[in-house]
Amino acid sequence: MARRRGFFAELQYQQRLTQQRQAQQQREAIRSHNVAVRESLRLAREQQRAADAAIRASAAQRTAAQRAARLANIAAREAAAEERNAQLAVAFDEIDNLLNATLDVDDWVDLESLRESASSLPFDRPELLVLSAVPHYRPLLDRPSFVAPTPQSGLSGALGGNRKRSAQLATAQQEHLRLVRQWEQILIQTCAANAELRAQWRQREAARTAELDDARRRHERAETERRHRINESNARLDQLIAGLRERKPSAMDEYVGIVLANSIYPETFEVSYEHSFDATDQELRITVLAPRPDAFLTTKSFRYNKTNDEITATALPMAERKRRYASAIAQTALRTVHEVFEADRAAIIDSIALTVAVNAVDGATGHDTRTDLLQLATDRADFLALDLARVDPKQTLAHLSAAVSPNPFGLVPLADHGVRG
Repeated sequence: MARRRGFFAELQYQQRLTQQRQAQQQREAIRSHNVAVRESLRLAREQQRAADAAIRASAAQRTAAQRAARLANIAAREAAAEERNAQLAVAFDEIDNLLNATLDVDDWVDLESLRESASSLPFDRPELLVLSAVPHYRPLLDRPSFVAPTPQSGLSGALGGNRKRSAQLATAQQEHLRLVRQWEQILIQTCAANAELRAQWRQREAARTAELDDARRRHERAETERRHRINESNARLDQLIAGLRERKPSAMDEYVGIVLANSIYPETFEVSYEHSFDATDQELRITVLAPRPDAFLTTKSFRYNKTNDEITATALPMAERKRRYASAIAQTALRTVHEVFEADRAAIIDSIALTVAVNAVDGATGHDTRTDLLQLATDRADFLALDLARVDPKQTLAHLSAAVSPNPFGLVPLADHGVRG
């Protein structure tokens, strides 16, 4: 029998597993706000307040505060025990309703929904597309202009003559030359500083451009690899759909794997599958591997013990463990057959031969061994005639002439008798 999940089956399994974990986290979030938790938090706060009051209070008050703190601690611990019991109740409810949990679910899988789209990946470095900030350059000062001295008018100008005018002009020219030389020095410094700013900007731009080129190459490579993977996946999907139309055993095995991968069991009772389809007689053979009995729920409830300030677990009676485990095995068998037949809308599968088994260690030999706990063979018409929402799984298995271990919890193998074909 095939053991490993196929490509699409593994994808479906991981997706459903993620959904289950998200739903579980959501349930945990809801439960964390239920009455028991809120009461526990309130009482814990009261306990802390009482403890703080005991430190500050007088001797008489301290005694009263300490008593209040003890009572608050007791109430908080009792509330914590109730919260654990609430979680335990959910776990038992999941086990007790393994069959009912799947009846309102359409197990048919639209294979076209598994087709992937080749839409482009977003560029992961958009900040590299933005030009580096242009530097703030120092402004260039205007060249000093020569301003000739104003000639004196009237009598003073006439008396001074040309000699005085020439002296003033020479002085003005010297001052202008000094200002020009000073301006030239400032200009050289400003240009050098701006050139340095420009060089630094060009260096940043070169680094950005180089990094952008690398990022684009990586993006294009990722796009190419993604398109290649998507094309391969869609081509594989096309082969699967065509194989189902042609009723190829390998395609039917792949499809059944997808269906069973969608069937996520509680963490307290996880199963795995082996299956193979025989196209000649259109029979599907399935082995469901159930968890060992020693991994099954063992706690009945939690209780707070005031004497030692501990929360203790009460063991689930052995008779109850056996009953629940046997019920889980029976429900698993019917659930699996139901899911496969319902998912096979094309009615390719005429009959199912199912075995529920457990892998364990033989206590006598120490060797790994597989114990068959249930065997069922049924055809489509007989099984689909059942109203699974109203049946007793144990009686239904008897009605279908299934072979069932007299003690599944004890890993007692099936008696040597045939199974109805």
